[in-house]
Amino acid sequence: MDKELKQKVFQWDVESWSSVMSNWKTSIEKVNSLNCLAFGEREGGLSLWLALNGHNVICTDYNKFDITPLPLHEKENVGSKISYQNVDITATSFYDNSFDLIVFKSVVGALGSKELQTKAFSEIHRILKPGGKLLFAENICATKVHQYARRKFTNWGERWYYPSLTEIKEYTSAFKTFEFQTGGFFGTFGRSEKQRSFLQKIDRPLNKITPKHWRYIVSGIAIK
Repeated sequence: MDKELKQKVFQWDVESWSSVMSNWKTSIEKVNSLNCLAFGEREGGLSLWLALNGHNVICTDYNKFDITPLPLHEKENVGSKISYQNVDITATSFYDNSFDLIVFKSVVGALGSKELQTKAFSEIHRILKPGGKLLFAENICATKVHQYARRKFTNWGERWYYPSLTEIKEYTSAFKTFEFQTGGFFGTFGRSEKQRSFLQKIDRPLNKITPKHWRYIVSGIAIK
């Protein structure tokens, strides 16, 4: 993926998130057209990625949003592959076993509680087809330093619920298989994209030696 497209797809802290989510490629590239659902797509980046790989996507967010990603999708000539809906991830109106693939990035933290996050994963499991895949990436609680910095320096730090790696494993326990990788330690502390990109270079070797639960991003592939 070239640098410009990577920016459109991942949007912020690009190097850290794209690195951790690199294991998704085999699930969507060079495979037959899939029926996909993307949650939390206010900017439409993951929907763009899916559509560019030939898949049909329902691009959703909780609030009315289609005016935001539409210009991006039309500029990339994938408008015919994408439709838009406002959807609550914890209680959708989709039928059981509807989708081949469901994706989201940094979404369930905004639900604010373990109870609602559990409901979201349960709902995803319900609407996935047997053998279907959930690809997700989420901020996790990481270390006490990360937790303090979020409360102190972000507007949403108090209301966002950052799950632990143990909780993520609980949420995906109903799936047949679940594989994950974690990454990032310093990257999240950058105040600009340039700083985050630099810090990701430091994180790259650290990812090989730091405990998994110290890192702030988890990327998973769960199969129903």
